[in-house]
Amino acid sequence: MFIPFPYKNNVFMNRSFTLFLLGFALLASTIASCKKFEGSQTVPAYIHIDSIALECDYSVYGASTHKITDAWVYVDDQIIGCYELPTTFPVLKKGPHKVSIFAGICSNGIAASRSTYPFYKRVEYAGLNLVEDSIVNLNPVVNYYPIGDGCEVAWMEDFETANTVLPEPESDTSMVRVSGSEAWHSVNSFYSGKVELPPDSLDFTLATANEFSFYKDMGGVYCLLEMDYNCNDTFFVGVQYFKDYKLETLPLIKVTPTDKTHDKPQRWNKIYINIGHIMNNYSDASYFKVYLTSDLTTGEDLDYGYQYHPIDERRYYYFDNLKLLYRKL
Repeated sequence: MFIPFPYKNNVFMNRSFTLFLLGFALLASTIASCKKFEGSQTVPAYIHIDSIALECDYSVYGASTHKITDAWVYVDDQIIGCYELPTTFPVLKKGPHKVSIFAGICSNGIAASRSTYPFYKRVEYAGLNLVEDSIVNLNPVVNYYPIGDGCEVAWMEDFETANTVLPEPESDTSMVRVSGSEAWHSVNSFYSGKVELPPDSLDFTLATANEFSFYKDMGGVYCLLEMDYNCNDTFFVGVQYFKDYKLETLPLIKVTPTDKTHDKPQRWNKIYINIGHIMNNYSDASYFKVYLTSDLTTGEDLDYGYQYHPIDERRYYYFDNLKLLYRKL
C-alpha cells in the first residue's frame, strides 16, 4: 500500500494559500517562543538532514535525477514541519520514536509552492532514539512507489535509443539527439535531446508522439511531468487536448534559462510540472499530449508579466529524462 498524499484534495497548495500558511506558522512560532515548553521536557533533541537521495531501477523508472528541496517530517505520525535542506531542527521528544520523512519539491518550479512528491515513498525510522540536547544525523534515501501500487509510468524519454518528441507543423525546426559534452551524463545516460535556433524570430514547437488517455474513467488522477533541461532562453511547457473534434493548446509553465556560468552538470536543472489538474478538468477529452515551445506568444493571455525580446545569440534548449507519472486520486 502507498502512503496517502498529505493533501488529499489537491496535489499542490496554490501560491496564496501557501503564503498564508507560512505567515500563520511564523506567527505561531513567534508566540510559542515567548512561552516555556509544556510538560516536563524543556530541552529538545535535534535532527539534522543534509540531503535526501533518490534510488530507482533504471529499467523501470529511468534516471534517478531529482530536485528534492525539502524534508516533510512526522514524529509518531504527527507533522513536525517542512524544512528546506540542509536543515537542523528541534524535536521536543526523547527516547525511541517513529520518525517519517517525505521528500519535498517546489511544484512547477515555484519556491512558494512546496509539497511532498506523491510518487516518492516515505522513509521511516521505526525507533529513532532522540536524546535531549543531542543531534541525530539522518541520510534518507527515497524510492518511487512500485508500479501498480502508487506509481504508473505513462511515458519516458531519455533519448538513449530514440526521440518521441516530434515537431509540430508550425515548428521551424526539430529536436536532434546529441552526445558528448553537450549531453547529460550518468551511468546509463549518454544522449540528450537538443533544439537550436538562430538569433531571430524562428521558434520551435514539439509534442509527444504518444497520445495519453489513461486518465479516462479513473475519477481523477495525480499526474506530473519530470524534466531535466538546460537552456539559454525561455520556453513554455503545456498540454494539447483533443475535444469536440478540435485540438486545443494550453500553455502551463514558463521555464526560464538555466545558469550559463556553470559547467555541466550544474547548468542543468530539473522541474516537476503538475498536469493532473488539467486532465481532471477536461476528463471528457479524447486524449492529451505534452508539448514544448519557444513561441512565447502562446502565453500572451496569461499574466506572466514579461515581453519577448529575442537574444543576440544562438538559442539552445537541451532536454533529458522526461517522465510522465500518474496514479489515481
